Amino acid sequence: MKTLNNILVAALSFVITSTASLAQVDRSQAPEAGPAPTIELGESTTKQLANGMQLIVVENHRLPKVSWTLSLENRPIFEGRKVGMLDLVGELMRSGTTLKSKAELDEAVDFIGASLSANYKGMRGSSLTKHTDELLSLMAEVLLSPSFPENELERLRTQALSGLLASESSPSDISESLTRSLNFKNNHPYGEITTAETLGSLTREDFENYHSTYFHPNKAYLVVVGDIDAETAFEKANAYFGKWTRADIPFNRWDSPVRLRATRVCLAPIEGSVQTSIKLTHIINMPPGHKDAIAASVMNSILGGGGFSGRLMQNLREDKAYTYGARSSFSKDPLVGSFTAYADVRKEVTDSAIVEFIYEIKRITTEMVDSNELAVTKNYMSGSFARSLELPNTAANFALNIKRYDLADDYYTSYLKNLSKITPEDVLAVAKKYLRPNQINIACVGNPSITESLKKFSPSGKVELYDTYGRPLIEKSPAAAGVTAKSVVTAHYEAIGGVKSFSKLQSLQQSGSVAMPGGMSLQFSQTNSYKKNKRGLRRSLSMSGHDILVNIATDSEGFVDEMGEITETLGTELQHIQWTELDPIYMLNASEKGITTELQGVEEINSVKYHVINFSQDNVIKMTCYFDIEKQTLSMTKSIKDGPEGPTLTTIEYNKYIEYEKGMSFPIEIVTTVGPQTIITRLSYVTINPKVDSSIFNLD
Repeated sequence: MKTLNNILVAALSFVITSTASLAQVDRSQAPEAGPAPTIELGESTTKQLANGMQLIVVENHRLPKVSWTLSLENRPIFEGRKVGMLDLVGELMRSGTTLKSKAELDEAVDFIGASLSANYKGMRGSSLTKHTDELLSLMAEVLLSPSFPENELERLRTQALSGLLASESSPSDISESLTRSLNFKNNHPYGEITTAETLGSLTREDFENYHSTYFHPNKAYLVVVGDIDAETAFEKANAYFGKWTRADIPFNRWDSPVRLRATRVCLAPIEGSVQTSIKLTHIINMPPGHKDAIAASVMNSILGGGGFSGRLMQNLREDKAYTYGARSSFSKDPLVGSFTAYADVRKEVTDSAIVEFIYEIKRITTEMVDSNELAVTKNYMSGSFARSLELPNTAANFALNIKRYDLADDYYTSYLKNLSKITPEDVLAVAKKYLRPNQINIACVGNPSITESLKKFSPSGKVELYDTYGRPLIEKSPAAAGVTAKSVVTAHYEAIGGVKSFSKLQSLQQSGSVAMPGGMSLQFSQTNSYKKNKRGLRRSLSMSGHDILVNIATDSEGFVDEMGEITETLGTELQHIQWTELDPIYMLNASEKGITTELQGVEEINSVKYHVINFSQDNVIKMTCYFDIEKQTLSMTKSIKDGPEGPTLTTIEYNKYIEYEKGMSFPIEIVTTVGPQTIITRLSYVTINPKVDSSIFNLD
């Protein structure tokens, strides 16, 4: 059987020849192109099962392993009010069948040392050759008879909701949502954004309906790579998937989003951010295999899609030192793709960085690239192509792409020859044709203080504001007549047991568990003393009865003991703890600490209306509180705290208030998100006014 060796050798020869030529030619002149090598791909065999599923087999007998990848080639679907379902389909399929629970499935896969995963577009399994039948039996079971267990749906929903909360403070996640919203709009499959509301609407029936509608073999490819011959692979595929039945699958048509008529400038503000995530982006219409595809890839590589030699990298990083990295992407898609130039920069140079982005995008659409720059780029791309051939899956992926995108049979074998033909004129032509520097979305995620500096880039002089989910930011509406910050805070304390009861608290003990990032679970306990001259906080996290982290704070000092390593709590962090933890009605007594309280108005988040109150004290205290108008209780706080890498947004969500002692209620679930990390605290016990030995607030 043919191997990939001949294509790899040919590609490397092309690279070496090109490099040697560069050292000998007059660089002021375009180098003469040498003859492009003839490429022969590793052999793939294609067969079709009676039910319509197509099988692609690439033999590779170097290791006794076989991988099976099932790919459903359905058109994108619009989820509407069920956005987020597609992200969970595969995991829910993998969470149980009519014959096995998730635990039993996991055990069966682990027993044979295999891997098995699924997603909304198919599934993948890999194992040693000798366990092929056991693996295929499990794959067929997950594919044909998933049970979509209700308890697993709730578990996945909870995980997804925690992830959403973390994404609200992640500039990269916010930027992704913003650019999708701007490029594709919310009425296109590529523009839909998952929210807590859409996740909350998901039912088991939604997943059953999706599976019964879209999981059928007549739109499926099964790619097999590894230690197996084509005939054996066909027999096994037929044995395990041959009974999978055909059905009509909806063909969804989507109009291409409307192109911009002029540049738009949009900002998703993040209080306290010291960086700006910048993306200049617009849609493009170029399906895979398009006649301009290779020239467009060369153009994008020169601009910013390649290595450190890209113009954006050289300009914004090497010359201006605005960023660690600046790049661009030119994504081809059967439906609609996008061009994006992006970087994370210091907030102080946001406008200067945008100027350089626009300069480089315009330059590549108006000036011919020089022959040396073109040669270096084609050499880089040839090397990347050659390296990809070292992977056994490459030939299979090429064969699959030829089928799914209806490419010419020689599309990949002719790639290096077609790449070598690209000229400076071709690069300029595709840049002019596809890049629109004067009709582009300038999407920024960063500090609100940059708003004024962004206006110069907008033809209308307007900066559009968006929230963390890529939705237009709606101005807060005024609170009802007579509602004040004090009345809102008072209503909160009354709703959870009464201002009088909380103001008389002497002490409080709480205990429970904490779910840490990575799946680690710890025990949690906290003691608060509110007695005058004896006020203190002790919070500990422990494992197997041993404290691994202890926080202590009093009116005069604070410490953290991390497994014997003691550090002092200082500055903003200590003052924030002293205010919120040493006074049971701290929000009512904010003025005594010199903290200003201001009612911002009413804000609606995921169909829930909140009174929004800001607490601030110079640059020391800055916290925004959200009070559920219907329930009257505090639901969420957002605060800016100093960290080792600058200010960090901390979000705390208070869920499910439960009454404990003396009519007093406390949230049994507290979700804390600091940057990308989420910690979930669940209370088990609350004790009102226990006896507290003040010595516990000492570390010795």
